Amino acid sequence: MNTGVSFSLTHSGWTHRILSLLLFLFIFFPPFAFMPGSFKGQWIFTEYREVKLAAITVLFWALATFFCFFCKDSKKQLLTITYKEPTFWFLCFLCGYSFLSASWAMVPEAALYETAQWLTLTAMFLILSSLFTKESHFRDLALWTLVGAFFFVTTIGLIQTRFNISFLMPIPGTKFGSTFGAKNTCFLSLSSQFFLLCFLLWQAIQRQKIMVIIFIFSIIFFEFIYSMISLSRTTYLALATGAMTFLLLWGIISQNWSTILRAASIFLLITTVSGVTIHFFYKTYWNYIHYRITKRIIPLIQHPSTFLYNTSRGQVILDTTKMIKDHPFGVGAANWMFNYPLYRSHLTKRAFNKKIQIQKVHNDYVQYLAELGFPGFLALLGLIIFQFKRLLFLIFKKSPYSDEDQKVLGLFLCCQLVAVSVMLFFSFYLEFPYRKFLFVFLLTLIYSASGNGRQKITYSS
Repeated sequence: MNTGVSFSLTHSGWTHRILSLLLFLFIFFPPFAFMPGSFKGQWIFTEYREVKLAAITVLFWALATFFCFFCKDSKKQLLTITYKEPTFWFLCFLCGYSFLSASWAMVPEAALYETAQWLTLTAMFLILSSLFTKESHFRDLALWTLVGAFFFVTTIGLIQTRFNISFLMPIPGTKFGSTFGAKNTCFLSLSSQFFLLCFLLWQAIQRQKIMVIIFIFSIIFFEFIYSMISLSRTTYLALATGAMTFLLLWGIISQNWSTILRAASIFLLITTVSGVTIHFFYKTYWNYIHYRITKRIIPLIQHPSTFLYNTSRGQVILDTTKMIKDHPFGVGAANWMFNYPLYRSHLTKRAFNKKIQIQKVHNDYVQYLAELGFPGFLALLGLIIFQFKRLLFLIFKKSPYSDEDQKVLGLFLCCQLVAVSVMLFFSFYLEFPYRKFLFVFLLTLIYSASGNGRQKITYSS
């Protein structure tokens, strides 16, 4: 007897095509949204944060409006699908507590600005989870669209290392402009889809599509080179940690040393060929990379205790601990920068003076602990831990709702989540609206891959 909940779209061809088009625009367009301006007579990106947020917001609500208007059954059924979903409630809590914190924040407008972002992204999780769980076509379209967008980001970025593109000038103080305006905003975003790209490569190998394999492998190769010349230590660590996670989990699953060695050999081959390419074509960057690894990364790995007292990021964290002690319920969403001058003691001249005012901690866990207190911090931590629990269950447990593709997707999603978790620890990942989008998009993929929706709903054609 069928006890599931009936769920159906308006199954006309034009509805499906318009949904696909709106989803494509929503995923593809934001990385390229910008507002042009000029600096010393040359065109540059003066705005690359808010315009991307505007693109995400406008395109998503267009998609959501069409979805809710034409998918009459789903409009009534969505809450019954997700109201027990922990991911949805964690996001609701972050949104609600950010709004509540505006009542005691020094600058309530900043807290409301943060709340508006989480509100849109929480609704995004609701809508996209329904689309992805109902029909894998939408999930595949979103994956390929995201990968395609960053293929163009990488292409433009690599061209810019050789030829000056006047309207893509980097913002002052950075080496890379790309379509993101700065180094970290570009390469942390790029790293947020790298292991999704690896899954598409695995899928193409399984289906023996030679041209697709060559195409995807080329993208991985060029993205890896682009990431290496970024000189971003957080990017290096995130990619390395994600790769080691893959080898560990793949070793546990396969229990075959030859399989593990083949996988490790592929990673080693990509790294070696990329290193040789950088050495010959980007010799200047090669010297910088060598310096970063030998002088900035290895010493910290050897003596991690020196991070707090011998680095500027560590010293800002020390200052922030005093803020957390005084405000256990937080200073208000997006209000850390307004309260920091009251607590600065380690970097009194470098981090805050007439010309420089530090805005972020470079550690989102500490940042959220300071801004949203222990309630918000525990919600963020619980949200991430829950995803790992769900993914490990998908990878290692037998489920009637998952096949081999789903399990392997779960494996790469776990690697991607590890990489994002590392970036949260060493950078201001969630400060940039587009990376918030990538974070919640990853949560949506995890939900749909787990088959959780299919356990609650029987879809009708």
